[in-house]
Amino acid sequence: MGVAVVILPVVGFYYSESMQEFRANSNHNPVYEFVRGIPCEPGLKPSGYSLVPTGKLYLKQVNHDGTVGDVCRLQD
Repeated sequence: MGVAVVILPVVGFYYSESMQEFRANSNHNPVYEFVRGIPCEPGLKPSGYSLVPTGKLYLKQVNHDGTVGDVCRLQD
């Protein structure tokens, strides 16, 4: 019973609309870097898709060339 309480929310989040949108706009690089807890609104931006369940961004996906672009940039 306890395992189901943990697994079901994780599975639900994995198949949520926001995760589907993140996967569609991701660069599919499994490497992430910690950033400074920057306040950020979730959604698609010029710097990528932000998945921010807590209102602050703590992980940023690394580009294929090893750089970490702008964090939560709202406009070009």
